Amino acid sequence: MKEIRKDLITGDLVVYSSYRNKRPIDKVNLSADFAGKEDEYNKACPFCRGNTASIKEVKERIENLENQWQAMSVANKFPILDMSTKEIFGEHEVLIETHRHNGSYYNMTNEEFINIFTLMKNRYKNLSEVEGIEYVSIFKNSKRNAGASLMHPHSQIVSSNLIPPEISKEIKVAEEYRLENKSNLYEDLVKREKEDQERVIYDGKYFIAYIPFATRYNGEVRLLEKDDLSVGEWTREHIKELAYIFRKMFKNIEKYQGDIPFNILLHSKAVNRELTKEIRTHFHIIPRKYNFGGFELATGLYVCGSDPKELAKEYRIK
Repeated sequence: MKEIRKDLITGDLVVYSSYRNKRPIDKVNLSADFAGKEDEYNKACPFCRGNTASIKEVKERIENLENQWQAMSVANKFPILDMSTKEIFGEHEVLIETHRHNGSYYNMTNEEFINIFTLMKNRYKNLSEVEGIEYVSIFKNSKRNAGASLMHPHSQIVSSNLIPPEISKEIKVAEEYRLENKSNLYEDLVKREKEDQERVIYDGKYFIAYIPFATRYNGEVRLLEKDDLSVGEWTREHIKELAYIFRKMFKNIEKYQGDIPFNILLHSKAVNRELTKEIRTHFHIIPRKYNFGGFELATGLYVCGSDPKELAKEYRIK
Protein backbone atom coordinates (compact mmCIF):
# COMPACT_ATOMS: atom_id res chain seq x y z
CA MET A 1 0.00 0.00 0.00
CA LYS A 2 1.26 3.47 -0.88
CA GLU A 3 -0.22 6.87 -0.10
CA ILE A 4 0.76 10.46 0.70
CA ARG A 5 0.38 11.46 4.32
CA LYS A 6 0.96 14.80 6.04
CA ASP A 7 2.60 15.20 9.44
CA LEU A 8 0.19 17.46 11.32
CA ILE A 9 2.85 18.89 13.64
CA THR A 10 5.70 19.59 11.18
CA GLY A 11 3.83 19.88 7.87
CA ASP A 12 6.16 17.32 6.25
CA LEU A 13 4.81 15.25 3.37
CA VAL A 14 5.44 11.54 3.87
CA VAL A 15 5.11 8.75 1.31
CA TYR A 16 3.76 5.79 3.25
CA SER A 17 4.84 2.49 1.69
CA SER A 18 4.03 -0.72 3.52
CA TYR A 19 6.64 -2.56 1.42
CA ARG A 20 9.55 -0.33 2.47
CA ASN A 21 10.54 -2.29 5.56
CA LYS A 22 10.79 -5.56 3.63
CA ARG A 23 14.07 -4.50 2.03
CA PRO A 24 17.03 -6.52 3.44
CA ILE A 25 19.07 -3.34 4.00
CA ASP A 26 16.47 -2.08 6.48
CA LYS A 27 17.17 -4.99 8.80
CA VAL A 28 20.89 -4.28 9.21
CA ASN A 29 21.90 -3.83 12.85
CA LEU A 30 23.35 -0.35 12.95
CA SER A 31 24.24 -0.55 16.65
CA ALA A 32 27.16 -2.93 16.02
CA ASP A 33 29.70 -0.29 17.05
CA PHE A 34 28.37 -0.57 20.61
CA ALA A 35 27.58 -4.29 20.59
CA GLY A 36 29.87 -5.10 23.50
CA LYS A 37 28.56 -4.88 27.06
CA GLU A 38 30.49 -2.28 29.06
CA ASP A 39 31.35 -2.21 32.75
CA GLU A 40 29.74 0.25 35.16
CA TYR A 41 33.07 2.09 35.41
CA ASN A 42 35.48 2.88 32.57
CA LYS A 43 38.83 4.38 33.57
CA ALA A 44 39.18 6.15 30.20
CA CYS A 45 35.74 7.84 30.32
CA PRO A 46 35.74 11.50 31.45
CA PHE A 47 32.11 11.23 32.60
CA CYS A 48 32.52 8.27 34.96
CA ARG A 49 32.42 8.90 38.71
CA GLY A 50 36.03 9.31 39.86
CA ASN A 51 37.24 10.62 36.49
CA THR A 52 35.58 14.04 36.48
CA ALA A 53 38.49 16.16 37.80
CA SER A 54 39.02 17.58 34.30
CA ILE A 55 35.49 19.05 34.26
CA LYS A 56 36.05 22.76 34.78
CA GLU A 57 32.52 23.92 35.46
CA VAL A 58 29.77 21.86 37.11
CA LYS A 59 26.43 23.64 36.77
CA GLU A 60 24.32 21.36 38.96
CA ARG A 61 24.61 18.01 40.76
CA ILE A 62 22.11 15.50 42.09
CA GLU A 63 23.66 13.48 44.92
CA ASN A 64 22.78 10.39 46.95
CA LEU A 65 22.81 10.13 50.75
CA GLU A 66 26.57 9.46 50.68
CA ASN A 67 27.13 12.78 48.82
CA GLN A 68 28.10 10.93 45.64
CA TRP A 69 26.83 12.46 42.44
CA GLN A 70 24.09 10.54 40.64
CA ALA A 71 23.62 12.92 37.71
CA MET A 72 24.99 16.34 36.86
CA SER A 73 25.04 19.09 34.27
CA VAL A 74 28.40 20.51 33.18
CA ALA A 75 29.62 23.15 30.74
CA ASN A 76 30.43 21.61 27.36
CA LYS A 77 34.17 21.77 26.61
CA PHE A 78 33.39 22.10 22.90
CA PRO A 79 30.24 24.27 22.83
CA ILE A 80 28.08 24.81 19.77
CA LEU A 81 27.34 28.30 21.13
CA ASP A 82 28.91 30.51 23.77
CA MET A 83 28.52 34.10 24.96
CA SER A 84 31.48 35.51 22.99
CA THR A 85 29.52 37.14 20.13
CA LYS A 86 26.43 39.33 19.84
CA GLU A 87 25.13 38.01 16.51
CA ILE A 88 24.36 34.52 17.80
CA PHE A 89 25.03 33.48 21.37
CA GLY A 90 24.00 31.09 24.10
CA GLU A 91 25.30 28.42 26.45
CA HIS A 92 25.89 24.70 25.93
CA GLU A 93 25.74 22.16 28.75
CA VAL A 94 26.09 18.38 28.90
CA LEU A 95 23.66 16.53 31.12
CA ILE A 96 25.48 13.43 32.44
CA GLU A 97 22.46 11.26 33.11
CA THR A 98 23.97 8.68 35.47
CA HIS A 99 27.34 7.76 36.98
CA ARG A 100 27.00 4.32 35.35
CA HIS A 101 29.07 4.03 32.18
CA ASN A 102 26.90 1.10 31.05
CA GLY A 103 23.65 2.90 31.79
CA SER A 104 21.18 3.43 28.98
CA TYR A 105 17.51 4.26 28.51
CA TYR A 106 17.04 0.51 28.05
CA ASN A 107 18.25 -0.34 31.56
CA MET A 108 17.89 2.80 33.69
CA THR A 109 15.96 2.74 36.95
CA ASN A 110 12.96 4.89 37.76
CA GLU A 111 15.15 7.00 40.05
CA GLU A 112 17.67 7.62 37.28
CA PHE A 113 14.94 8.82 34.92
CA ILE A 114 13.60 11.12 37.64
CA ASN A 115 17.11 12.58 38.01
CA ILE A 116 17.32 13.14 34.23
CA PHE A 117 14.03 15.03 33.95
CA THR A 118 14.68 16.98 37.17
CA LEU A 119 17.98 18.23 35.74
CA MET A 120 16.31 19.04 32.40
CA LYS A 121 13.73 21.15 34.20
CA ASN A 122 16.24 22.95 36.42
CA ARG A 123 18.77 23.68 33.67
CA TYR A 124 16.05 24.75 31.22
CA LYS A 125 14.71 27.21 33.80
CA ASN A 126 18.17 28.54 34.62
CA LEU A 127 19.27 29.04 31.01
CA SER A 128 15.94 30.66 30.11
CA GLU A 129 16.59 33.42 32.63
CA VAL A 130 19.76 34.67 30.89
CA GLU A 131 19.24 38.06 29.22
CA GLY A 132 18.74 37.84 25.47
CA ILE A 133 17.97 34.12 25.34
CA GLU A 134 14.93 33.24 23.24
CA TYR A 135 14.96 29.44 23.17
CA VAL A 136 16.46 26.44 24.98
CA SER A 137 16.97 23.22 23.00
CA ILE A 138 17.28 19.82 24.68
CA PHE A 139 18.33 16.74 22.73
CA LYS A 140 19.92 13.33 23.15
CA ASN A 141 22.11 11.29 20.78
CA SER A 142 22.31 7.64 21.79
CA LYS A 143 25.11 5.59 20.17
CA ARG A 144 27.35 6.63 17.29
CA ASN A 145 24.78 6.16 14.55
CA ALA A 146 22.68 8.80 16.29
CA GLY A 147 25.62 11.23 16.55
CA ALA A 148 27.04 10.41 20.00
CA SER A 149 30.80 10.88 20.39
CA LEU A 150 30.91 9.38 23.91
CA MET A 151 29.13 6.23 25.02
CA HIS A 152 28.52 7.35 28.61
CA PRO A 153 24.80 8.28 28.73
CA HIS A 154 24.23 11.99 28.35
CA SER A 155 21.92 14.61 26.87
CA GLN A 156 22.69 18.16 25.78
CA ILE A 157 21.11 21.53 26.46
CA VAL A 158 21.79 24.55 24.25
CA SER A 159 20.34 28.02 24.76
CA SER A 160 20.31 30.61 21.98
CA ASN A 161 19.20 34.13 21.16
CA LEU A 162 17.02 32.92 18.29
CA ILE A 163 14.21 30.45 17.71
CA PRO A 164 15.47 27.48 15.64
CA PRO A 165 14.00 26.98 12.13
CA GLU A 166 12.47 23.60 13.07
CA ILE A 167 10.53 25.24 15.93
CA SER A 168 9.53 28.16 13.68
CA LYS A 169 8.13 25.63 11.23
CA GLU A 170 6.05 23.97 13.94
CA ILE A 171 4.81 27.37 15.10
CA LYS A 172 3.73 28.25 11.54
CA VAL A 173 1.92 24.92 11.07
CA ALA A 174 0.06 25.36 14.38
CA GLU A 175 -0.89 28.96 13.59
CA GLU A 176 -2.20 27.99 10.15
CA TYR A 177 -4.21 25.19 11.74
CA ARG A 178 -5.77 27.69 14.19
CA LEU A 179 -6.78 30.01 11.36
CA GLU A 180 -8.27 27.18 9.33
CA ASN A 181 -9.97 25.20 12.09
CA LYS A 182 -10.56 27.76 14.85
CA SER A 183 -9.02 25.39 17.41
CA ASN A 184 -5.65 24.34 18.82
CA LEU A 185 -3.78 21.70 16.83
CA TYR A 186 -2.30 19.96 19.87
CA GLU A 187 -5.57 19.81 21.78
CA ASP A 188 -7.22 18.32 18.71
CA LEU A 189 -4.37 15.79 18.33
CA VAL A 190 -4.80 14.60 21.93
CA LYS A 191 -8.55 14.28 21.41
CA ARG A 192 -8.15 12.45 18.10
CA GLU A 193 -5.60 9.95 19.38
CA LYS A 194 -7.62 9.25 22.53
CA GLU A 195 -10.71 8.56 20.44
CA ASP A 196 -8.88 6.37 17.93
CA GLN A 197 -6.64 4.56 20.48
CA GLU A 198 -4.97 2.33 17.87
CA ARG A 199 -1.77 4.41 17.70
CA VAL A 200 -1.65 5.25 21.41
CA ILE A 201 1.17 3.79 23.52
CA TYR A 202 0.30 5.54 26.78
CA ASP A 203 -2.49 7.86 27.91
CA GLY A 204 -1.86 9.40 31.32
CA LYS A 205 -2.81 12.40 33.40
CA TYR A 206 -0.14 14.73 32.00
CA PHE A 207 1.17 13.09 28.80
CA ILE A 208 0.04 11.01 25.86
CA ALA A 209 2.47 8.91 23.81
CA TYR A 210 1.59 7.69 20.32
CA ILE A 211 2.94 6.65 16.93
CA PRO A 212 2.23 9.48 14.45
CA PHE A 213 0.02 8.74 11.45
CA ALA A 214 2.72 10.39 9.32
CA THR A 215 6.35 11.21 10.10
CA ARG A 216 9.57 11.60 8.14
CA TYR A 217 11.28 9.33 10.70
CA ASN A 218 10.54 5.63 10.34
CA GLY A 219 9.33 4.30 13.70
CA GLU A 220 9.14 7.64 15.53
CA VAL A 221 7.26 7.97 18.83
CA ARG A 222 5.70 11.30 19.89
CA LEU A 223 5.17 12.16 23.54
CA LEU A 224 2.86 15.13 23.91
CA GLU A 225 2.20 17.20 27.02
CA LYS A 226 -1.48 17.70 27.81
CA ASP A 227 -0.89 20.83 29.90
CA ASP A 228 0.34 24.08 28.38
CA LEU A 229 3.64 24.22 30.29
CA SER A 230 7.27 24.82 29.45
CA VAL A 231 9.91 22.36 30.64
CA GLY A 232 10.80 24.78 33.43
CA GLU A 233 7.23 24.58 34.76
CA TRP A 234 7.03 20.81 35.18
CA THR A 235 5.94 19.69 38.65
CA ARG A 236 7.26 16.68 40.54
CA GLU A 237 4.18 14.79 39.31
CA HIS A 238 4.97 15.57 35.66
CA ILE A 239 8.51 14.30 36.15
CA LYS A 240 7.35 11.09 37.87
CA GLU A 241 4.99 10.33 34.99
CA LEU A 242 7.72 10.98 32.41
CA ALA A 243 10.07 8.61 34.28
CA TYR A 244 7.41 5.90 34.27
CA ILE A 245 6.69 6.32 30.54
CA PHE A 246 10.32 6.31 29.43
CA ARG A 247 11.32 3.31 31.55
CA LYS A 248 8.39 1.19 30.37
CA MET A 249 8.49 2.34 26.76
CA PHE A 250 12.20 1.67 26.22
CA LYS A 251 11.79 -1.79 27.72
CA ASN A 252 9.16 -2.46 25.05
CA ILE A 253 11.27 -0.94 22.27
CA GLU A 254 14.18 -3.18 23.28
CA LYS A 255 11.97 -6.29 23.21
CA TYR A 256 10.76 -5.48 19.70
CA GLN A 257 13.78 -3.80 18.07
CA GLY A 258 16.74 -4.44 20.34
CA ASP A 259 18.81 -1.63 21.88
CA ILE A 260 18.85 0.39 18.68
CA PRO A 261 20.42 3.88 18.34
CA PHE A 262 18.03 6.79 18.76
CA ASN A 263 17.69 10.55 19.06
CA ILE A 264 15.38 12.43 21.40
CA LEU A 265 14.34 15.98 20.54
CA LEU A 266 12.46 17.99 23.16
CA HIS A 267 10.47 20.88 21.68
CA SER A 268 9.17 23.33 24.26
CA LYS A 269 7.95 26.88 24.67
CA ALA A 270 10.08 29.85 23.71
CA VAL A 271 11.23 32.13 26.53
CA ASN A 272 8.63 34.60 25.24
CA ARG A 273 5.68 32.23 25.54
CA GLU A 274 3.55 34.43 23.30
CA LEU A 275 5.70 33.41 20.31
CA THR A 276 4.89 29.74 20.84
CA LYS A 277 1.41 29.98 22.35
CA GLU A 278 -0.02 27.60 19.74
CA ILE A 279 2.39 24.72 20.38
CA ARG A 280 2.73 22.34 23.31
CA THR A 281 5.85 20.83 24.82
CA HIS A 282 6.53 17.48 23.18
CA PHE A 283 9.20 14.86 22.55
CA HIS A 284 10.22 13.36 19.22
CA ILE A 285 11.76 9.93 19.95
CA ILE A 286 13.49 8.88 16.74
CA PRO A 287 15.06 5.45 16.10
CA ARG A 288 18.15 5.56 13.91
CA LYS A 289 17.80 2.10 12.44
CA TYR A 290 17.05 3.60 9.03
CA ASN A 291 18.75 6.38 7.07
CA PHE A 292 17.41 8.77 4.45
CA GLY A 293 18.06 7.71 0.86
CA GLY A 294 18.49 9.57 -2.39
CA PHE A 295 14.77 9.97 -2.99
CA GLU A 296 14.24 11.77 0.33
CA LEU A 297 17.28 14.00 -0.13
CA ALA A 298 16.45 14.82 -3.74
CA THR A 299 12.76 15.59 -3.31
CA GLY A 300 12.12 16.56 0.30
CA LEU A 301 9.48 13.81 0.40
CA TYR A 302 10.01 11.26 3.13
CA VAL A 303 9.26 7.55 2.83
CA CYS A 304 7.99 5.65 5.86
CA GLY A 305 7.24 1.93 5.99
CA SER A 306 6.35 1.37 9.64
CA ASP A 307 2.67 0.67 10.27
CA PRO A 308 1.75 3.01 13.18
CA LYS A 309 -0.92 0.67 14.52
CA GLU A 310 1.34 -2.39 14.52
CA LEU A 311 4.21 -0.45 16.11
CA ALA A 312 1.87 0.88 18.81
CA LYS A 313 0.86 -2.67 19.71
CA GLU A 314 4.49 -3.60 20.34
CA TYR A 315 5.40 -0.44 22.28
CA ARG A 316 2.16 -0.06 24.28
CA ILE A 317 2.53 0.38 28.04
CA LYS A 318 0.07 -1.93 29.81
